[in-house]
Amino acid sequence: MEENKKSNNKLIIIALAVLLLAVLAYTFYTNSEHKKLTDAIEAEKIEIGQNLDSIIVKYEDAIAQKTSLSGELTVERDRIIALRDSVKNLKVVNYSMLRRYKGEISKLEESNKKLFLLNESLTNQNQLLTVNLDSANVKITKQLAKNDTLTMRNLTLAQKVAIGSELKVSTAKVIAMKERNNGKLVETSRANATDAFRINLTIVKNEIAEQGDRQVYIQVVDANGTTIAPKGEFTLYDNTQVSYSDLSMVNYLNEAIDLISLVEVNKNSVKSGVYTVNIYIENKFVGATKIALK
Repeated sequence: MEENKKSNNKLIIIALAVLLLAVLAYTFYTNSEHKKLTDAIEAEKIEIGQNLDSIIVKYEDAIAQKTSLSGELTVERDRIIALRDSVKNLKVVNYSMLRRYKGEISKLEESNKKLFLLNESLTNQNQLLTVNLDSANVKITKQLAKNDTLTMRNLTLAQKVAIGSELKVSTAKVIAMKERNNGKLVETSRANATDAFRINLTIVKNEIAEQGDRQVYIQVVDANGTTIAPKGEFTLYDNTQVSYSDLSMVNYLNEAIDLISLVEVNKNSVKSGVYTVNIYIENKFVGATKIALK
């Protein structure tokens, strides 16, 4: 009996030892795979930073040519430097974020080809002007420079629209509402029946905009420019103070967002005329819509 008990104890100890070894082996494997993944992500982050460094060097070389595009080149170079620094300062990185940065770099490289070709053309023209200073060539070169500058400005504007991170509003509609006895709000076109303004708007999708909370300000103004039902003030990017009628907080995740704002008013203070609804995201004006009340 005692020998059987000892034998059973030995088997239990052996089983526990095998189980412990299995747990240790699995833990080691899991940690090893996690480190491989982390190292791979970090390597891609470094590669992105190096690619941006290479682009910055090309911009420095182009700026050194001192053409009429130097100002535009400097602006684009500084923007790329800011992008590179944001990549290098990332504390938490995932593959989705890396793909987003790689996509933006691809767009930059494509637009850079056109930009550098324009700058190279201007550089060649400047060299020709230095060699040949007759008045005819001077007039032709000036005209070409004007045309190239206009082309570059259009290209820069299109590029900023394509890759800009500012949020936009695609649609906005305002409806005057009156409250029935049962508390239900229905549409009205009469000023003296208006108990509220309902504003429907859509913030458009922007794949490269920074994710996070955004403050959306709604300002309803009458024909005299007076804010209706003011709740407070905020400051625009140029330090202008603006009063607002409603404030909403949205969590922007690079997808389109539909937003409804309801501004309650005192019907006795609403007069007939045209009312304008101004829409601001953070500290920038993004759109407006109007409504006429009888």
